[in-house]
Amino acid sequence: MKLKVVIILTLVLAALAVGIVFSNTTDAVFFDSVPWITIVAAGLGFILGVARALLKGKEEISYGEVIRHGGGSFLEHWGTALGIFALLASGILLGFLFFPGIMKNLDTTPFPLNIHFVGVVVALLGGFFFVGDYIFSRKYDRLIPNIPDIFGGFIGKYFLRRKWSSEDKYLSSQKVAFLGFAFIGAGILISGAVKVAAHIWPIDADYWAFFTVLHDLFSLLFIFLLIVHVLLVLGLREWPALFSWITGKVTEERAEEDYPVWHKELKTGKRRGYKLLGYKGVSKVEK
Repeated sequence: MKLKVVIILTLVLAALAVGIVFSNTTDAVFFDSVPWITIVAAGLGFILGVARALLKGKEEISYGEVIRHGGGSFLEHWGTALGIFALLASGILLGFLFFPGIMKNLDTTPFPLNIHFVGVVVALLGGFFFVGDYIFSRKYDRLIPNIPDIFGGFIGKYFLRRKWSSEDKYLSSQKVAFLGFAFIGAGILISGAVKVAAHIWPIDADYWAFFTVLHDLFSLLFIFLLIVHVLLVLGLREWPALFSWITGKVTEERAEEDYPVWHKELKTGKRRGYKLLGYKGVSKVEK
């Protein structure tokens, strides 16, 4: 498991490093010369995600530990995150909305634009890997909150300081955050796709300007949500959830205490059905 994670993260970091180095040694603008790579990255990520969903084994307790995040999860989470960090860094260099760009010599070097392109490719690979895996795993309630999750597990637990004992593999607060990231991410993806398309086909300047502003607004919202997300994780001291994104596992004791619904699923082999107003019934856990 550790070797698999190291290999995956090494490959992602190597891809970013190569892209950054090459971005600084070429006069070509990647968005103009090789825009099709973005489509390849999304398609490849989706296919690999589907393969992972169909081939991965079921979760189980082994020697007092539970693998909470496998190698594929590290690619989904950290691969996408590294791509996003490259996008944010290059976006700051380029400037957006009322924030002035740091680099003033865009006419002589496409470096920040190419870094943005590299970030897009890496983020699409990791993001669509997640989409393929998530859809074909058919465990949609893992990340989609219902009403009790929102009002009991998020508002009640963190703002009203009430007890909440229905945490699944992902905390109710994580599910709520996922909805926000998914909505904003979709806005960034769609508006960004129009901007990439402008490098291939002629698009009216007014439309391009509109989607540019839309892209920048969604990006600003994403930065705000990311900061809030990190501060909440650190401030609320959800250390087991945080460290499991590094080690990949949690102890059975910690799983039973922090994720009782998931722990019961692991012990019984049965899974609760999803309802908007609550969880009802159980079903056999599929491989």
